[in-house]
Amino acid sequence: MDLLFLHGAGGWETDQPLARELGARLDVPVAMPRFPDEDMTAAGWLRGITGAWAGLGAETVVVGHSFGASMALLQLADGWPDPLPRALVLLATPFWGEEGWQADYALPADVDPPAGLPIVLHHCADDDTVPVGHLDRFEALLPRAVVRRHETGGHQFEGRVAAVADDVAGLR
Repeated sequence: MDLLFLHGAGGWETDQPLARELGARLDVPVAMPRFPDEDMTAAGWLRGITGAWAGLGAETVVVGHSFGASMALLQLADGWPDPLPRALVLLATPFWGEEGWQADYALPADVDPPAGLPIVLHHCADDDTVPVGHLDRFEALLPRAVVRRHETGGHQFEGRVAAVADDVAGLR
């Protein structure tokens, strides 16, 4: 098993400790491509995900944080390049609306992930960047997803990486 970590918007440096700790707890390699801050379009990020996926395979777990998590879901809705990942583990995922500038990032209302693809959603109630109410929207949209709510940990999952690692380890 290996991990593809999709960082948040402008978060390549900020998300490094989270990705490193997750990889260390699982004793697995973590690929974390740097997505450019100057191209925040969905199309640009989806091209980046497709490029990062090249050479990875069905034993790879995709971990997305914040904007990276929402782009992982959008890539899934748009058609993930073969093969599908082992699972999606998504942290502090923003739910984008279908109006105005957010429409570029919004998931289709009829999104239907493959039944055999595990999706695990983690969110901390004290996240002041992406309010935990976003998790409720995803819980309704993705009824097969496993949902993990944490009381504390903030946007960077401080003190909660072990719980995320436990879920990833359970996918082996």
